[in-house]
Amino acid sequence: NQAGNQPRERDYAYVGSYQTFIIWIGLGVLAIIDFLSKKMNALAATAITTIVCLLGAPILMAEQNWDDHNRSNRLTALHFAEDYLNSCAKDAILFTNGDNDTYPLWYAQNVENIRSDIRIINLSLLGTDWYADGLRRPAYDGKPVEFSWTPETYAAEKRNYVVFYENANLGLNKTDYYDLSKLIAFMGDDNKNSQVQLQGGDYVNYYPTKRFSVKIDKAACLKNGVVQPEDAPYMVDSIKFEISNANNMMKPDLLTLDIVATNINKRPIY
Repeated sequence: NQAGNQPRERDYAYVGSYQTFIIWIGLGVLAIIDFLSKKMNALAATAITTIVCLLGAPILMAEQNWDDHNRSNRLTALHFAEDYLNSCAKDAILFTNGDNDTYPLWYAQNVENIRSDIRIINLSLLGTDWYADGLRRPAYDGKPVEFSWTPETYAAEKRNYVVFYENANLGLNKTDYYDLSKLIAFMGDDNKNSQVQLQGGDYVNYYPTKRFSVKIDKAACLKNGVVQPEDAPYMVDSIKFEISNANNMMKPDLLTLDIVATNINKRPIY
């Protein structure tokens, strides 16, 4: 059986047992046909058995399970999703983490048509090229998400990860913060000068510093609605942050940084 404390029912964990049980169901159906064939026409016995067995299973499942699985008038997830979406500014980008954070938002957008202008980005899927490519296209009322990297930069197995490597030849120091856009371009460069050779002989891209900064274009942020006019006095010239202990970054991390760096002055990000 599956481990305890599951966030939801995971019936697929039992597929193997279902397939095995189906064999016994089939043998049972044949046994019933064989039993009835001794009392009536074989064709009639087959038809009756087939109809009864096909109806019996769903009727029994509905009778036993409907009250357990009925979700009528259970609106907590939808209300949470609606509140999350309505707390975002128009045309925002909203990062979410995995299935349980994302599915209520998708339902609210796709079924209830609530705030379909917001582009939801699922970090668990962002490591796949097909999902990132889909973000580049419009969706419902949502605008495309801009990247600085081309699809070829992260296609298939390319840049599944990059490593941290302090290259003294670049002249960086450990106290300054460096422009994230330039570092993204550096990590997306296929030139061997932007890569480091691993012990196994493979070349991978690297990041030479853990201190990043994102430049803020105040005029652009106000024009694009990223910041409301009444909040203009609180704006800063740049956002500085550090990746603390990580000695590598995976593809979702890289694409997240690219999206932030490319869109920070163009649309709200949550």
